[in-house]
Parts: sequence; structure tokens; C-alpha cells
Amino acid sequence: MPTTEEIEKAQQQARDAMGRLPDIGSIRQQYTGMGMPKVEEIPKPAAAAPDIASIAEKYRDLGNAAAPHSAQPDLMVFVSFSMPKEALIRTAEQAERAGATLVFRGLKGDSMAKMGEEVQKILGGRNVSVAIHPPAFQQFSVTRVPAVVMARAEASNVLDNGCSKPETFVKVSGDVSLDYALDYIERRSPAWAAAARYFRSKIVNGIN
Repeated sequence: MPTTEEIEKAQQQARDAMGRLPDIGSIRQQYTGMGMPKVEEIPKPAAAAPDIASIAEKYRDLGNAAAPHSAQPDLMVFVSFSMPKEALIRTAEQAERAGATLVFRGLKGDSMAKMGEEVQKILGGRNVSVAIHPPAFQQFSVTRVPAVVMARAEASNVLDNGCSKPETFVKVSGDVSLDYALDYIERRSPAWAAAARYFRSKIVNGIN
């Protein structure tokens, strides 16, 4: 028979284990779609990809201090499942080559599981970063998709209306491919031409 001391020790271990269990409220919030979706809950590609968590963090705290300067701007393609599947697949293919991030406004069917399934159908195993980030649509004045956006770190300093300053980003909207949008930026926006040329070369020449 166990001694009284052994019984008390076992009971204490059980109480400690119960204390380490997550709060049921946090579990409910994570899996029933309540609250803001967490980037880290999106299915991750098998290979290393640009860190979407860091990009999302840069643009999440609107009005905060600017994010650290980087050599190249962030390249994002704002998309929706309302787009034709062929266009989404083409965009994912070019986003992988360019190192661009696909940005969605919200969850498919208000379900993280459904969203993950649909994203995987589009990616088809490609190494592409994906973000669900509603505020970014307002921040970069995206009213229709697809929209290609290149943004400098300074874009994290937004105006009172929640939009980034116009000089901190460049945008091309319309049913065009990513490489065409980058070519258009290179030809029409001298301040962004070098960055657009760099990203487009990765698509056209397969440079990583």
C-alpha cells in the first residue's frame, strides 16, 4: 500500500498537470473562428519561405514606429477565392519564384480548417507564404483583386485614416499576371523600377 506521503505527492503532481492545461476559453477562441486569425495557424510550406509572420507583424500595429529598413521592399499580391482558380494558381506559381506573399482579407467559409484546405489546393505544394490580414486592404487602398503591392518599411507608419502614405508603396490593380504588373511598375514608376526589375528577374529567369 502507498504511504500517506506518496499519496499526497501523487495528488500534487496531478494538480500541477491540470494547471498546465490551456484555458478552455482560449481553445474555443482558437478553433471556432472567434477573434483575429493567427498567421502561425495557416498550414506552413515544407520548405523555408519568407517569414510572413514578420511581414504581418510589421503591418499589424497601425500607427506604431516604423519597422527596420530592409534592402528590398515587401512584395505582396492581394487575392481572393472569388478569383478564377486558374488565376490563383498562376499567381501562386509566380509568387513562389518572386518570393511574394499572398494576402487574403478573411477566412474561407469563416473556418480556419476550410481555409487551410483551399489554400493547399491553390499552392499545390509550392513554397509560398500566405497571410490573412484584413487591415492591409485598407492600408494599401486595395478595393479589387488581384492587386500587386510593393511597400517599404516606412509604410507601417499610417495616416489617421489607416492608410499608408502614398510615397511608401506602389500598387497595380487588375486582372494581370505578377510579372506583367512588375514590368508595368518598372516602366511607369522610376522610384520603384530597380526593385520591380529585381523581383521580375526572379520570375523570368528563375533567380532565387
